[in-house]
Amino acid sequence: MEREENDDSGDRLLAESLGRCVARHREAEGISQSELARRAGLARAYVWRVENGQTIANMRSIGRISLALNVPVPQLLEGVDVSGLALKNRPYGGS
Repeated sequence: MEREENDDSGDRLLAESLGRCVARHREAEGISQSELARRAGLARAYVWRVENGQTIANMRSIGRISLALNVPVPQLLEGVDVSGLALKNRPYGGS
């Protein structure tokens, strides 16, 4: 039996795309990941994971990053690729 494509592949592509946008704005500001983390009140490891597509930042973190970079949220998210996301319900693990 063939294995279906991973349902999380869209999430991975989204995380990578978001990470590239954050890194691009951080580099344009001329600051390190450590400095961005300090300004945003986030862990440096978290900023690294976001920029490297290892995690998808939540809206609170996106807001903090946006403020730290002095870039409006829509501008920060400009270019984020959502084309790989599937609009379907995920199984609910609750009782």
